[in-house]
Amino acid sequence: MNCTDPVRHHFRTRPLETALWTAPGDTWTFADVAELAAGAQRLIRRHGVDVGDTALVLSRPSPSLFAAILGLLGSGVTAVFVEPWLPLDEVDAVIRRVRPRIFLGSPMARLWALRVPEVRRIPTWVPLSRIGAGSGGTPFECRPVDPDTPGTVTFSSGTTGSPKGLVRSHECLGTLFRLLGETAPEEALQGPDLCVFPNLALLHLATGRGAVLFPSDWSPRSFRRVASVARSAGPTTLSCGPGFLARLLTHVDAYPDRFGSLRQVAVGGAQVDCELLERGFRRWPEARWLQVYGGSEAEPVALTDAMDSVRWSRERGLFQALFLGRPIPELDTELTSEGVRVRGPNVARRYGAGEGRQDEGRRHARGRDWHAMGDRIESDSRGWWYEGRIGQPRAEFLVEQRLYAELGTSASFVARDTSGRLYLYGERLPAEARDFRPGFRSRHPELDGVRPVRIVRDRRHGARIDRNASLVRGGWIHE
Repeated sequence: MNCTDPVRHHFRTRPLETALWTAPGDTWTFADVAELAAGAQRLIRRHGVDVGDTALVLSRPSPSLFAAILGLLGSGVTAVFVEPWLPLDEVDAVIRRVRPRIFLGSPMARLWALRVPEVRRIPTWVPLSRIGAGSGGTPFECRPVDPDTPGTVTFSSGTTGSPKGLVRSHECLGTLFRLLGETAPEEALQGPDLCVFPNLALLHLATGRGAVLFPSDWSPRSFRRVASVARSAGPTTLSCGPGFLARLLTHVDAYPDRFGSLRQVAVGGAQVDCELLERGFRRWPEARWLQVYGGSEAEPVALTDAMDSVRWSRERGLFQALFLGRPIPELDTELTSEGVRVRGPNVARRYGAGEGRQDEGRRHARGRDWHAMGDRIESDSRGWWYEGRIGQPRAEFLVEQRLYAELGTSASFVARDTSGRLYLYGERLPAEARDFRPGFRSRHPELDGVRPVRIVRDRRHGARIDRNASLVRGGWIHE
């Protein structure tokens, strides 16, 4: 198999249909992307890169980036991605382990790479713009590979502080394309996706729908530019985290005729406030709202109607929509005292570069070892409920949920200092809480105090709270 085969099918059957829209208003047909991808293959072959090799790829989302990735995958070459905000010594260690044969990057990426010794040692550097030189008439090639052949390796620190190397095989990527492509109702598949997560652009090329690429900065200028594209493109689906949804709801009223075509909104990546989802329901009352539970290593794991999640979470007095639905049938799942574990065809392998075990997870193959999600899950007759990370005591998670409901915000968290005292950390707290007044103190005897911090969120989705980074920025010592 080769995970790019569905894309090749669309290259052949709908060459003149639009595949990608960019914020400046440019459009790229499937034939355009096919020519770029074939050009990428011709380029890497010229430099001696072939099946089984690895390539480091770094650039902002663009048609050239996705064509390069397709060219690599179609050739059986593993594409390696590293988040550029990782500490340089960690990036250096990552590159030393995977030893790419070639580096494909934008001009800004090449400047960044000069700071990393191991990247400088990659034998071949090629500007991403070079793949636009043309394929020389050579068609896009989709080489058959073993399903367990690594397709992509993604190194990300998330919020854990050490880089995680996630290997997605061709089977894993193909399954991911299929599963996520099956989540939308038929009427939502008639137009492109408003694409916030770059990895999903490949999915929507595989489904034949294409994608409107949203710039990664989420700035007001980007919203203006994408709004002008949305009028003609008519995106019908959106997959995003709560951070982007909040930003979109802030800007969308300025463009009342631009985003009304949405027929499905899927939200995931972090816990979502009920109030935020309810604002979305009111803005797009005819859309289907889906809540997606998963993680970097396994997505999706469980799905549910977001309206059900909000309604049932409200019944429990919860501030956040914590009902997750039921796990997808393709996965095996176990609820243990150490959290939920999953295994299945859409579960990525763990490379383990941060711990010095490069081959950890390679035995995964078709044996499909269990992956621990690190989340505490409660199950009832309706399905799964999220109850916090395993590293946080359940009692403290419930304290947070009660505080969110009272404070009217989830921009806060509780944590113990080195002496074991429990404090509330947060920003823009009501004066009664911020000053730890007697009334607030009497309602929350479990707290030893309140400490103001500026909440730091994950770089990728702008949603999940990075607790350690928030404590460091606030100047509080916490181990």
